[in-house]
Amino acid sequence: MEQDNLIERLTLLEYAIRQSMTVREDQDEPANPEHKDEAERYGMSLDSTVTKGDLLNAVQTLVRAKQKESIQHGA
Repeated sequence: MEQDNLIERLTLLEYAIRQSMTVREDQDEPANPEHKDEAERYGMSLDSTVTKGDLLNAVQTLVRAKQKESIQHGA
């Protein structure tokens, strides 16, 4: 159950990061501090210069890994 909650929170973070990028070029901008802080609360170690695109990729990777982990534990 806690794993599902984490996946849901990470998915919401992924959505928030996507919403902050209105055009493709935005992915090269520095990540929003609130998004970085939230990602770090979930155990991600981030460089101070992480971009929106890199943060989005990292969060997406973590979401997929947690989903896979959840499926394997549920089987």
